[in-house]
Amino acid sequence: MSESGMRENAASGRSTAPVDVRAFPSELSLLLALLAASVLTNDFFFAYWLASLGTPAGTGEVFGTLSNLNQVVAPGLLAFALVSRLRIRRCVPLEETPFREATRTVRQLVGGAGLRRAPKLLVGRRLRSGAHVAGPPARPSLVLGPELLALHDKGGEPRRVFEMVVRHEIAHLQAKDISLYFLMTLLRWSNVYAGLFMVFALTLDLGNGFVSGTELLLVVVRVLLLMTLGELIARAFLRLREHHADLRGGTADRDALITAMRAGTAGAATGRLGAWLRHHPLGAERLGVAQAPGRILASSPGRLFLGATVAGVLFETLQDMLRRITDGETQRATPILCGVAVGTALTLFLAFGLWRQHWYAGGTGPVRLTVSAVVLSVGVVAGTRIALYTEVSLFSEAGAPLAPSLLAALFCGTLLLCGWIAALGTVWHRRDPRAQRMPRFLALAVPSVCVVGGWVFALLWTWAARLQGVRLGCSAPENRNVAICLSPTPERDIAAAVFETFGPGPVLVLVAVVAVGAPLLARSLAGRPDVVPGI
Repeated sequence: MSESGMRENAASGRSTAPVDVRAFPSELSLLLALLAASVLTNDFFFAYWLASLGTPAGTGEVFGTLSNLNQVVAPGLLAFALVSRLRIRRCVPLEETPFREATRTVRQLVGGAGLRRAPKLLVGRRLRSGAHVAGPPARPSLVLGPELLALHDKGGEPRRVFEMVVRHEIAHLQAKDISLYFLMTLLRWSNVYAGLFMVFALTLDLGNGFVSGTELLLVVVRVLLLMTLGELIARAFLRLREHHADLRGGTADRDALITAMRAGTAGAATGRLGAWLRHHPLGAERLGVAQAPGRILASSPGRLFLGATVAGVLFETLQDMLRRITDGETQRATPILCGVAVGTALTLFLAFGLWRQHWYAGGTGPVRLTVSAVVLSVGVVAGTRIALYTEVSLFSEAGAPLAPSLLAALFCGTLLLCGWIAALGTVWHRRDPRAQRMPRFLALAVPSVCVVGGWVFALLWTWAARLQGVRLGCSAPENRNVAICLSPTPERDIAAAVFETFGPGPVLVLVAVVAVGAPLLARSLAGRPDVVPGI
């Protein structure tokens, strides 16, 4: 964090931990896992559709789905190989250019980085003052622009900017970003290929009279929204990757990093919408993160919305997949399994964002917690309504029901969860404001969050699945005489049944003990308060 930011927090009675660049790989891994979850959901739908064309329902469809996934991955492999080849095809070796002194400096910087595989040094004439790394992970290349190399001989500030740009690209190699970029490219192209193929197949169904024009339009909109969701996550990953390289490359010369940002080498300023859509951060955003790195790691409503939307898609998708391969009692337990599995992952995603808000951005207030709960609730509901797998309780449906009772329960449940997670972080932050004992905190907090968050979302998702199943079941003429369909308050009946399932018994006692005991245990394990100057 910048010195001015540290002074402001100290003056306001708070202390923030210095940002360690080693925190960025974990955030990158979270975004990459989020992208994989989003894209593979569509891929499984696409592969299942192919398998169901000529295979009877049941086990054959399952194995056929797995075997057809290679058709979704192949376009990504081809695209990465093609793009890598095009990016280095017109480049020339750096040794064959007149930039002798710059070549020597680049080799010194590369040699001092301790890379396992030394990159091939190239000059790309079209790059001008830019630079990038390319090639397959086993044979990386560092490509520099001629105008950038010319800065070396000017000395002074231009040379510091030149070295900063080279260190930035070397940081990509140190962080194994080419391998991450390879995986991300596979997922992005798979996302586009599967989505476009589904639109093509549905268009054929329209021509054969299997679907109506309205049905086709609705499904196409959902497919396009899912493709957009994956692309937004990919671009968020790429922007965070650039910030990480900036900060890692600037550790040797922080002043040069700030100078390079201010000199305009990162590009012109861009609006808020443009910042969401770009692959690379530009202008004020990049300079702001260079001056105060904690802002990019702190809780972000945008990233939380993406994570909640993916979780909503997964709730529906996993529910449908489990119902296809199970029956009887196991089938009736699928909402609980989905709630625990997806809810635990979503709770951890939320928790790490709120905890980073404590240590890197000065804490979480009531407004932040309320906004997080609203974003989380809206994202989950939106995700369930755009999912392609739409079979819950053996009836086709279009997402979680928009019943007032369920929406109120979802908001209240997520708000209480956000507040409990924030309280857990606050208790530890007061005694460890510099994050010196984080492994001890995570060893306590992560299991606690999994227990509480898994129980909350299992309850909420079971409620949603049962309510939707009853609503759709009661709409069928043959079921209108069923007892629950004749009830004047079916929503209240479902809520009472769900609370009877999750309320009494050892599970509720365990959740209550963890929810109350975790903050108390955190207070004792954190030890004595650290002495912070000015507080």
